[in-house]
Amino acid sequence: MPVLVHTSDVHVGAPLGWLGDRASEQREQIRRTFSSTVDLALEERADCLLIAGDLFDSGSPPSSDVRFVLQEIARFTGESGSTAVIFPGSHDSLGTASVYTNYADEFARVARLFVLGEDDRTAVDLVGPGISIRGSALRSNRSTTHQLAGLAPSTDLPFSVAVAHGSVDVVPREPDDHPIDLEELAAPGWAYFALGHWHSWREIEGASAPAVYAGAPEAMAVDQTGAGHIAVVELGSSGAAVRKHRIGVRTVVGAAIDVGTTPDATAFAARVRESVPPDIDTILRLGLSGLLAVDSGFDETGFLAAVVDDYFQVVAGDRTYHLRLDDEALARLPERLVVGQFARMMKRKLDDAAGDEERREIEDALQLGVALLQGKDVLR
Repeated sequence: MPVLVHTSDVHVGAPLGWLGDRASEQREQIRRTFSSTVDLALEERADCLLIAGDLFDSGSPPSSDVRFVLQEIARFTGESGSTAVIFPGSHDSLGTASVYTNYADEFARVARLFVLGEDDRTAVDLVGPGISIRGSALRSNRSTTHQLAGLAPSTDLPFSVAVAHGSVDVVPREPDDHPIDLEELAAPGWAYFALGHWHSWREIEGASAPAVYAGAPEAMAVDQTGAGHIAVVELGSSGAAVRKHRIGVRTVVGAAIDVGTTPDATAFAARVRESVPPDIDTILRLGLSGLLAVDSGFDETGFLAAVVDDYFQVVAGDRTYHLRLDDEALARLPERLVVGQFARMMKRKLDDAAGDEERREIEDALQLGVALLQGKDVLR
């Protein structure tokens, strides 16, 4: 049974500025994870290693990145005798100044390595395992062209795999974001659709065959919690069987902490660790919310310092915390506005409260209500 290993959006050489002083470590991890992908393809005895776009983060990467990638691909093709296929993506699109053009001789020296789009190539046929890899390579970082339009499966080989790098219309998208329509994925005759461009794993429903975004093997942005996988695809007469394989080392995990209920850095650290257990390979996206008393001792820098050593990196997420308003500030709210009328109504309720517990509940409702009426986001 033929086996295909599908990866995409590796982004070798990505700057990763959002990781601050640890960006270089993650760039090295991206390399190691690509090597792990090659290792897995060898272990699986894959007939093809398919990279569905954005192998490089840039169309003009440094030569050290190009050498590294070519060495790893040559290791796969040399040890396995199998084929590797690269589909140029939006970051490393094919053109007169692209990495695939500038280093064309170096790519050509790797046996059984093919770049779709070179010499107008739209198909790579693997006669032995019976696989035809087909795709229309990207030639710019933005385009309204539908890559799958006019692409047809092979009539000579049993397994046709379409590769594309763009956005399927199951979610809102920009019109020039390399569009892929769901009806294009519903075309008959295909065994598998290898997709790239989205950095989180996603399986598209409604396609005529499994249509999968493998996602980025390592996290590329702080809001991407579904990265870190590759697809191992077994092609058979009953259809493609897709296995989601975890390959990435570092994971983005989000947490939201109400700093209005954490009196000091020690309590804050305990809340964070309870939400996300410490792990040196976790990238923690930390959102801070809540209402702070005027005399609050909250210090964002100091509080974050209490947890920064527990994770690979702590990255600031949403900051939606605000100071509670004291009686004087509440009294200054204009009575002609809804927020002022609300504050005065709630103050009257406070005066009529039966006990301390009821007063606390009304006070919290007062502060939250005023904040929301002022357009503040305090409920994350």
